[in-house]
Order: sequence, then C-alpha cells, then structure tokens
Amino acid sequence: MKKRLLKKIIILSVVLAVTAGSFGSAVCAYGASDGPDIKGQAAIVYCASTNEVLWQKNSDKKMNLASITKLMTCLIAIEKLGLNEKVTVKQSAVDAARLAQSEAWNIAGEELTVEELVYEAMLVSSNDAAITLAAAVSGSEKKFVKLMNKRAEEIGCTNTNFTNASGIEEKNHYSTAADVVKIAKEALSNKELLRIAGTSKYILPKTNKSESRDLENSNYFLEGGKAKIDPSGNTVSVKKYKGVFGGKTGTTLARKATMVVGCEFDGLDVYVAVLDSTVAKRYADVKKLLDYAKENISSYEAFPKGQEFDKGKLKGGATNRIEGVAAEAGIVNLPEGASASLVTTEALYDENLTAPIKKGQKIGSVEIYLADDPVRTIDLLAARDVKKGWFLSSFGITNLQTVIIIAVLALTGGFFIMIAVLRISNRRKRAARRKEKLKKIAMEQMERERDYRQRNWPY
Repeated sequence: MKKRLLKKIIILSVVLAVTAGSFGSAVCAYGASDGPDIKGQAAIVYCASTNEVLWQKNSDKKMNLASITKLMTCLIAIEKLGLNEKVTVKQSAVDAARLAQSEAWNIAGEELTVEELVYEAMLVSSNDAAITLAAAVSGSEKKFVKLMNKRAEEIGCTNTNFTNASGIEEKNHYSTAADVVKIAKEALSNKELLRIAGTSKYILPKTNKSESRDLENSNYFLEGGKAKIDPSGNTVSVKKYKGVFGGKTGTTLARKATMVVGCEFDGLDVYVAVLDSTVAKRYADVKKLLDYAKENISSYEAFPKGQEFDKGKLKGGATNRIEGVAAEAGIVNLPEGASASLVTTEALYDENLTAPIKKGQKIGSVEIYLADDPVRTIDLLAARDVKKGWFLSSFGITNLQTVIIIAVLALTGGFFIMIAVLRISNRRKRAARRKEKLKKIAMEQMERERDYRQRNWPY
C-alpha cells in the first residue's frame, strides 16, 4: 500500500514538473501569481540571451502596443535607408499626426535626415516622423505596413498585426507582450538603432523650417528624470536603472500606457514589457519587472570571451585546421539549486569551411547545454587569417605538408639519381677493366706469336 502511494506521488511530481517547464521554448516560466504585483494587464520578463521566460502575465493576449510600434518602423527605415539621407516631411504626415490628437513635431516641407527622424520617433514618439520614414522607404505608409508584418513574421511573432507605422490606435493594430520583447530584441540588435534608443537627450539641429529643438527620451530609466503623466503637467520621478540600454514607451488616446525596456544583468540581456498599464503606473510596473529579473537571475560563465576551442576542419587552405574563439562570454542563467557541473559546451564548426578565411570571420558556433538541454548559442570566430593553399590544398594537404612531400620526393629522386649515376659509373669502370684485361690478353697473345715467329717453331 505504501509503495503504491509513493509511486503515485512520484508520477504526480513528474507531471507537475513537466507542466511547469512547458511554456513555449523557455527553460523556466512562472505564473502571474508568483511574480510582481503590477497595474499592467499583460507583461513579460524575458532573458533574450538564453531564450528563457522568467515570468509572464497574459503574455499571449492581443493588446494595443501603441508607440512601441516605432521600434519596428525605425529598424526597417535604418536598414533600407542611409542615415544621412535627406527626407522631406509631407503635409499628409503632419495631418495624420494631428488627426490622432498627437503633437506634430515637424512642418510640411521640412527637410531632415533619416537619423534625425529616427531620433524624433524614438525619443519623443513623433508620429509624423514615423509616417515620413515609412513613406521614404516604400512610397506610402500602406505599402510600408506590409514590410512591417513580414518582418514580424520573420522574427517569430505569432500574434502581431500592424496597420500603421506610428502606433496610432486602430482596431486591427495589435501585438502581445511575448511578441513585443521579440521585436525589441531584434530592433536593439541593430547597432545604430541601439545607439539612438540609448540616448537620453538629443539636440535636433536647425532645419530649413525650424530652429534647433531639444529632444528628451521618455525612457527615463536611462538617466533618470521626471516623467509627465497628464496634460496638466503632473509628473512622477523615475530613477536611473543600472544596465538599461534602450526601450520604447507608448500611450493610447485612452491614456493606456505601454513600455518595453532592455537591460543587461551580469552579461545577460533581459527584456521586460508591460501592456495596458496607466501612464502614472507604467514606470513603477517596469521597475518591478526589472527588479524581479535581477532577483531571479544567477549568471554563470561557462567560458570567457575569446576562449579558444578545438580546431575545425578547413578545405583549400594553407592549413587544413583552424582555431575558433568565442565571440562573447558564454554566460548562462543557472537556476536555483542547479550545479555548474550540469553546464557543458560543444564547438560546432560550419560544414565545408573553405579558405581564404579572415580573422574574426564567423566559422561556427558554441552550443551551451544545461543538463543536456541547449540554453545558449555563441558565435565562433576565426582566431587568425588562413590564406588559400597551394595546388594540393584541394586534397586537404597543407602547404607545410606540400613542402615536406616535395622535399621527400626531391630527396628520393636525388637518391635514385645518385644510385643510377653510381651504377652507370660502376658499369663504365667494369667495362674499362674488362677492356684493359682484354687488351692485356691480346698483347700477351701477340707477344707469344712474335716469339713463335722468331724461333721459327712450327707450333
């Protein structure tokens, strides 16, 4: 009876453990009841470095993402246009911004660079800047939206649909907290957008229509400040949060607030997002999410940046092996109670690597496993240049091996030539000795014959 009861308890424990660990592709996830108490109706704490959902609340619920939309808009604009490219603001962009009851930051006919428009869109959430960028890329906002939805699908968003480039509230314009962090991760992986999103203040230079203007980032976690929470000018104080490197806020006409923030914790990038909060509580919500991440992350360095791994195979090179080094430190989140001995690594070189190879070129990856489950992938870079090999390199023979082969062949050939020369010399010497001997015999015969003749012997 006791054995049967114990068996049931074990089975129940296994089922609960599997259920707890089955949230998407995450290694561990916690329900809303286990996490921070926030005003927002949907939220997520996501470790992008290891693809772990640390906590979530209604993270797959479709909601308005407001001006977080501009992360996607600016990402595509930077990828498709040059930062120094001049763009003229059209009246339609200004009218669209005003129609949405938002402030128009620009004047029709004003000329700005793509970079300046991105600063406007990211720091002060200019709707006319976002619409202008969309038109500059695709000719119209409607065509640009197709690019946005295509890109969202490419990065793995499953519950996102864009109908405009600015985030103006519309019925079919929505996303989820789970998709928002994917968008933020992709956008802030772009170095130029990361630089702009991480700028707390920027002076927009004088244009053909306006004097210079001061722009202040609404992501006050970058440097701290006072965030305006209503049209009357009331504010809330927001302290700088160590490690925050970028993000985006959004506010709907109904004063519903959204925000996504990226923060680095001990070598791990974490993104937190909150949707459908209030303007007054948005920053408090995000801080609680960041604090939760900080408390629940335990980083472990499996290997340092620049760690060299076993050599990989290479074709057509001066050498047929190449050393790979880690592009960054192999830091993972070690769950509470987990031993570092459970962390293992494996270097995987790209198949059919062919010379020439440049130092720093990606040549493979390092997989980091936690109890045989992959938790992170780090790029493997070439430790040095490898030039194209000589004529035998296509057979996997290195230049050094080619030199050795040629040297051996030369020595072997020289040896056989020497043997042949010696043999010829010996044959000539033997022939000369035989000739000398025959000559001596002939001379002796001639001497005898002459002696016979002198004696006049008949025989």
